[in-house]
Amino acid sequence: MIASFSLLTPEELQSLQPELTVFLFPVGGLEQHGPHLPMGTKLIEAEALTRAIAEELQRRLPAWSFVFMPLIPLTVDGITRKLALPVRPHVVRDAVVDQCEELKRLGFKNFVAVNSHLAPQQITALEDAAKIVSGRFNFGQKRHQLISVTGALVDSKQVLESPMIALPLEHGGDRDTSMMLAFGADWVAERYRGLESHPRPKASVARFFSWVSKGLDGYWGNPALATSEKGKIEISKTASSLAEKMIPWLEKGQGKGQFLSWYRFFPFNGSFFKAYLLAGILFLILLAWMLGSMKDAFDP
Repeated sequence: MIASFSLLTPEELQSLQPELTVFLFPVGGLEQHGPHLPMGTKLIEAEALTRAIAEELQRRLPAWSFVFMPLIPLTVDGITRKLALPVRPHVVRDAVVDQCEELKRLGFKNFVAVNSHLAPQQITALEDAAKIVSGRFNFGQKRHQLISVTGALVDSKQVLESPMIALPLEHGGDRDTSMMLAFGADWVAERYRGLESHPRPKASVARFFSWVSKGLDGYWGNPALATSEKGKIEISKTASSLAEKMIPWLEKGQGKGQFLSWYRFFPFNGSFFKAYLLAGILFLILLAWMLGSMKDAFDP
């Protein structure tokens, strides 16, 4: 069964089998993707990818139930940032954690974040959420489990090339435009056919400072090559690949590591980084105060 949480009655929700039910959280942000695509491009993609994954899993696991949660329109770090609506890391993390905790209270165990915004702090915020929700092992098995599946779409080479700022192969180019054409051609401005191809920018100090100052914008790739057929193939291919990786996790609790991105190896991307930094500074201040007090106490 595939259902929308918003449309379920209390009786229908309570009739679901906790062990065989998966709640999917589509997560995306609001950001410009060139002059031809809507600000909600990643929101639309997140919802479409979530549905495609659920349909693929339903085909392979007919005894299971898949429930769409309402869209979470939040992102931590935009790919461009000049025209974007980012939020703080804990906002994304806690939005998912809090809803999962309530569902856990009702007896449900399996949760999936489908994040279309593949940026470092966004991905690690959801991975931090997974740590909180999944908790500890219980007799070799996890009682509850959350994964952020789209972390598997970012390879290590891409992360090492630009560990703090997302630098996808394209942004608003052929792929993104094709996806939007597949979901709703009316959402794509007709001018995309005449847009020039822009090269992918290089990771550099200048780009970093432009990103920090929220001056980074534009698109790269070739929107003019986009077709709705390419978009349909892309969403189907991605959903099929992720669903195949999810099945061992759902059935046996195995393979969770393949959904963890390399971004987690860089502490400054973590949603707890600022809290840890402030705690460390406070500890050093207290330590200096204690050492100074001890020195005064022992001075003749």
